[in-house]
Amino acid sequence: MASTVNRMPAWTRRTLSAGLLAGLGAPRAARAQGGWPQRPVRIVAPFAAGGAPDVAFRMALPRLGAAFGQPFVIDNRPGASGAIAADAVASAAPDGHTLLLATNSIIAINPALFGARLSYDLARDFRAVARFSRLPFFLFVAAESPARDMKGLIALAREAPQPLTYATNGNGTVGHISTETLARAAGIELVHVPYRAYPAAMGDLLAGRVSMTLSDLTVFGGPLRGGRLRALAAISAERSRFLPDVPALPELGLPAVDGSVWIGLFAPAATPDEIVTRLGGELRAWLATEEAVAGLAQISQEPAPLDGAALGALVREETARFAGIIAAAGIRPD
Repeated sequence: MASTVNRMPAWTRRTLSAGLLAGLGAPRAARAQGGWPQRPVRIVAPFAAGGAPDVAFRMALPRLGAAFGQPFVIDNRPGASGAIAADAVASAAPDGHTLLLATNSIIAINPALFGARLSYDLARDFRAVARFSRLPFFLFVAAESPARDMKGLIALAREAPQPLTYATNGNGTVGHISTETLARAAGIELVHVPYRAYPAAMGDLLAGRVSMTLSDLTVFGGPLRGGRLRALAAISAERSRFLPDVPALPELGLPAVDGSVWIGLFAPAATPDEIVTRLGGELRAWLATEEAVAGLAQISQEPAPLDGAALGALVREETARFAGIIAAAGIRPD
């Protein structure tokens, strides 16, 4: 473990350390009234330590520890497309001491992708606490691509003797589903090329062996700034603060496909309203601070606060939308 931590970037190590120290040092006198929390709060995360969702949420741990007087500790349980972590929380006592940190891939895509193979029912076994942050997506092509803009890419796709290809980090991911949605909206045919992870696709994208990808700036920001990639569109309703010169889809005459990955906090379904309201409120208060905006921007994320009711409605909407796309495109798990 020590060698793994030492290989992390410096800002990642600082975030991990700050979260741990804040939790351990939180004064018991700061514990809110009402009896919760009685002990450390475990946040089960279906991601490896040091990944974008993990690092982002650790930034909020000092605030939570100080506000509630108990450590908030992330328990990383990656694997099985999030099912290991989700199952651990679904079967936990609904007392606010075990929570799930999840993305829309896990909450809104997995039910349609895996169906009865899941050991839990996301709609029945969980309730939303708060949405936390968002990673905006962009459409990237190699700098040498003949497609200079989105109009050129669509024309190229329609005229090419063989369908253009696009890289993703696996079947049924946000990138996969969003690209299929965009292709249908643009009236073009594309061929999916799944990779184990986006870094594995980078070489083929830069060399032109795959035509494009939809992703965030976590992996592709460096090559973009270095002039090796070009961003043709923000996959959203409006331009991103991270790439303000890149047009959003509606400016290009296309529907406002939301291709972002968002991160949210969920609790077992029977968790009391008071706990959900207090915890969600504290998270939203932190997201409104300059500290949160600046810290998340360092990892290409932006605050995206929603309360539990609004996040629950978003999950239901996205689950239905993703299910329709998965069925129409015949998408299957890896």
